[in-house]
Parts: sequence; C-alpha cells; structure tokens
Amino acid sequence: MIKKTSLFLALAFIIFTPAHAEQVSQSHESIEEVVKIYIAQNINLPGEYEVSLTPIDSRLRLPQCIDPLEAYTTNNIIKTGRTTIGVRCNTGKKWSIFTSAIIKTYQMVVVLTRPVQRGEIITRQHLAIEKREMPNHRENFATQLEQVENKQAIRQINFGTILSLKNIVEPTLIKRGDKVVISSTKQGLSIKMSGEAMMDGTKGQLIKIKNQNSGRIINATVIKPGLVSVND
Repeated sequence: MIKKTSLFLALAFIIFTPAHAEQVSQSHESIEEVVKIYIAQNINLPGEYEVSLTPIDSRLRLPQCIDPLEAYTTNNIIKTGRTTIGVRCNTGKKWSIFTSAIIKTYQMVVVLTRPVQRGEIITRQHLAIEKREMPNHRENFATQLEQVENKQAIRQINFGTILSLKNIVEPTLIKRGDKVVISSTKQGLSIKMSGEAMMDGTKGQLIKIKNQNSGRIINATVIKPGLVSVND
C-alpha cells in the first residue's frame, strides 16, 4: 500500500510540476489588437477607413510575451489596399510574425449624376456629393462642388464617376476671332474699345487682342465672354 501511494505522489509531481506545465500561449486576439492600434496611429489617409485583418492560423502557438508586443512595417507607411504588418516579442523567447490587413478608405467626393461629353460645361445639375470607397492610387479628386462647377470636361465622363480635377479645365470664354470689348482704366477713367481675339482664352488668362481702332496688338485679361480688361 505504501509503495502504491509513493508511486502516485511521484506521478502527480511529474505531471503538475511547473517544468511540465503547459506553456501559456500569446492570444491571437492580443496580436490583432496590437496591429489595429498600430494602423490607427500610423495611417495618414483622408476620410474614414475600414480595416479587415486576415485571421492568424489557429494552429499557430507563440509563447506569451512578458513585455508589450511591438508592431512594425518596413517603411512606417500605411497605404490603402493590402498591407503587411509585423508583430514581434523582444523579450524572453523572442518571436516575430507577419500579419496581413486590407485597408479601405472612404471619403465624401463629387460624383456625376449624369454623363458629360468632351467639351461640355459641368453644371450643378450634373453633380452630387457621395461617400465613396477611394482607390489605392493617389489622385486629386474633387471634394467640393465649387471645384468643378462651371468647368469644362476634357473627355467623356460616365455617370457615377468620381470627378478628378485632372479631367476638367476652365472653360474657353473667348475664342480666336471673337469680337470683344476692351475695357481700360486710366487715371480713374474707364475707356471701352472694340477688339478682336487673336487666340482662345479662359477666365483670368492673358491673351493677345487686336485693337480694331489702332490695329495694335495688346495683351488683355479675359473677364467673361466678350470682355477683356487692360490695366495701365
């Protein structure tokens, strides 16, 4: 009876001694939380964003880290789309793994409510502001109606398209050969003369105008259709 009791105690010691206790593993949830915090602290994108983490393999067992985990990237830049973020333990049984995240960004942008043709003037009736997922390449998208209203499309743009500022220009207000009024102010006096545009011009552009009275070619600023200004 004594021998059996001694054997039982010996087995119990072997099973429950700390040297043979099951190793505590780092929870996958804690790793994912570190990744989310790292993204939140380093993301530099306009508007709102959404993060989807690729689940860590459930079979992976990593020793629990004594100190806080460290997340990192190779260049400390978080971009839209799929990105890789490392997590490492720097103390005890050191380890490191790489996690994958998909980042989507959303922004209030100007979109077309109807298609426009090349050369067409975009009006308020063409436009709306909507929350859209932004593509992963950088582009200068319009975020305010005033940025695109009364501008001219340089190509055909389909319904529902997010408007990029690279696809619009100031409309041509004066075309070559147009008859225009030249407005000039001298010593507080306003003088108006007739002229002919020698080139196309947009608002605020300096263009060449032929004074029909003197035949001189002058430079004048486009004010609106049919009107240019000369400041002496």
